[in-house]
Formats: sequence, C-alpha cells, structure tokens
Amino acid sequence: MIRKAHPQAKRAQAGLDTGGPIPPAVKIQGGKSKPLYNQIGQALSRIMPDRRVVEPFGGAAGVSLGMRAKEALLSDINPDLVSFHNRLIDDPWSLEFEPEEFTYEVGDDILMPDFKTDEVHDLGKVTQSMADPFKGDPFFMGPKFYELRDEFNELRRKESQGVIAQSERKRKDQLFLVLQHMSMNGLLRYSPAEPSYENKWAGSLGFAGKEPINQPMESGFFEMMRERNQKLPINEGKGNTFRPQRFAGGKGKWEMNPWSQAMQGWEYTHRPLRDLMTSDIALDDKADQFIVDPPYWGEQGAHTFFGKEGQDQTLALLEALKASGFPTTIYNSFSPDVVEPVRDLGFDIHELSRRDQNSGKASGRGMKPELMGQANIDQTAFMNAWNNIRQG
Repeated sequence: MIRKAHPQAKRAQAGLDTGGPIPPAVKIQGGKSKPLYNQIGQALSRIMPDRRVVEPFGGAAGVSLGMRAKEALLSDINPDLVSFHNRLIDDPWSLEFEPEEFTYEVGDDILMPDFKTDEVHDLGKVTQSMADPFKGDPFFMGPKFYELRDEFNELRRKESQGVIAQSERKRKDQLFLVLQHMSMNGLLRYSPAEPSYENKWAGSLGFAGKEPINQPMESGFFEMMRERNQKLPINEGKGNTFRPQRFAGGKGKWEMNPWSQAMQGWEYTHRPLRDLMTSDIALDDKADQFIVDPPYWGEQGAHTFFGKEGQDQTLALLEALKASGFPTTIYNSFSPDVVEPVRDLGFDIHELSRRDQNSGKASGRGMKPELMGQANIDQTAFMNAWNNIRQG
C-alpha cells in the first residue's frame, strides 16, 4: 500500500487520538523524539502536570510534543523554524500541498541553476525510465531542490528587507517544510562557503552574538554528494545530484492539522538565549518548568556555531534557573568539561545512552553516554514515575 501524506501523519494522528507522543513535523539535527526522551518527558508531566514547559532551544519541538505539553513556550534563534511553527499552530491549512506540485512527472523540464553564474541550464526532460522505479510515487532530483531553494532564499531576502507580502511569507513557510523533507535526513544548512558579517558561523545558525538573519539556506545533501563523486561538474548529469529520489510520504495531500491541534496554547518566539531571563516574558517558578537542550558543545555538528560563548551562556541560564527555583532538566554531552560544571551548580546527574549520529558511516555510529541533569525536581518522585512508564 502506498503511504500517504506527511511521512509522520499517521503517528501524529495516533498520538493526538490517544494522548501519546507526537513526532515533530520537521526533522532537525539533535532533535529529541526517541522513546527515551518521550518517557522522560511523560514522567516530568506526571509529577508536574500543570506546569508550562519552557524550551530555550525549541528546535522542532520534539521534547514538548513527546511529553504532550498542555502549554509550552519555545524559543529559537532560527527565524525559519519560528515562522514555520507559528504558522503550523495558527494556520496549518496554508502549509498543505500536493506532492506533485514540487516533484517531477514524465516530460517535465529539468532546470539546474549554475552556482557561479546564476544561469539556468536546461538539462532535458524527465524520461519514462526515470519514473518507472517509483511506480507512481512522487520523486525529485537535485535540480528541483535547487530550484525551490533559490525561490526560498529569494523570499528570505525580501523578508529581511521588509518587502515581503503575506502570500509570499506563507509560501516561504511551506517551502521550508518541503525543503526539509528533501534534504538528507532533514539536516538544516544555511552557511555559504565563506564566513561573512551576516554569517560568521560556518556551519549553521548561531545561538550567541549577533543574529545572522540574512543567511541563505544551503544543502546538507547534494553538494556533499557531488564532492563524494570526485567533484563532477554540476551539469554533467552524473552522480547522486541527478539520481531520482523518492519524495517522503508517497502520494496524498500533506495535511498538518494534527500538529496544530496538539500545539494549541503554545507560543514560539524568536529570541537569543541571552535575552530569555532578561526579557519581557512572564516566567513563574511555581507554574513553569524548563527543559534545556542546547547543541552539544564540542561535538561534531555543533563546533562551528556553538562555542565557548554559547556554552557559558547556557551555564549562566542554568545557574539562574537553579537559584530561582525553576524545575529544570538539561540534556548535553557527557564530556567531563560539560558534566562537572553542571554538577558544580548543584544539579542531579543522570547518565543516559544515545546513538552517535555524527559519523558519516553507519559503522561508526555506536552508543555513547549522554548527560541528563536536573535541578529543583524531586528525584524520588521522578524516578518512580519514570520507572513506572518504562515498565509499561
């Protein structure tokens, strides 16, 4: 049977119907949607059922969706994630689309932007032999990704200049969803080859310092594959850039309503970490709990944009939350350089186990320890709730 719609639509609807965990609508690096984190979140909800969840590193909202938070306040430095999730909450219908709008059919032109000259190359038409392996399922190739990415980046440029229309803003949020599911494993990439004033982080959006709001979206997939094919010219028609790819989810309209229903009453804001405790946000140590899931300092994938400054800001936030009485959970690397400062702040330390996803080869993705630290949380009550959930 052909799988329909958004690849996580059935799981999202099932979670909505049963009160169980809901997977994120988009997948990003470092997300917390595995059963382990869902169980921890559910244990926290069980012992603190009426508290709003506050996530300074909101990402794809995996933690709050997994624990089915009734109320949540998420923040992130990435304006595209924030814009997308606000539309998901308030106007999910404008995100809906039919896959055929963004994929190929036999006879369609294959157009490829030239990275150096901006010229568009006509690479011919989609043949029947290209479509046959997919048996009617939607498919695309690298040129389609770049075509849509160029449109997305142009809309981001207009937004940064304050000249974007509401209809264009809707289109930008929809393209963000589409491009996420075309990228390798949902990885976000924004960085051009050379750092600039707007982009001093050479890997992704930064979490500290000035906000790089004008960065274009890049690809974590097709350029990488071109390099692996001995840097073949982009318009030779060789390598994975020109290999047809199945579009996630199969046929059927992508409907986003399950996520919107689950996130009613939530707020998603665009603000840097440093502003969280000194902003106009109303926080209440008797009504809120914090879950802090920053990029894992010192690990591959975070080292180019989350450095010592970001880690120091995170520790300062943890110290303020501990002193102010907020129940707080932090996830991070189990490196001694990370664990010991958190321990010194008075946090209870738990050692979890996770799969290392940073290796480029599956054989290198073994298990490694992970930190979960907690402060102002009754450890006996938490462990009892967690153990009961794990035992079913």
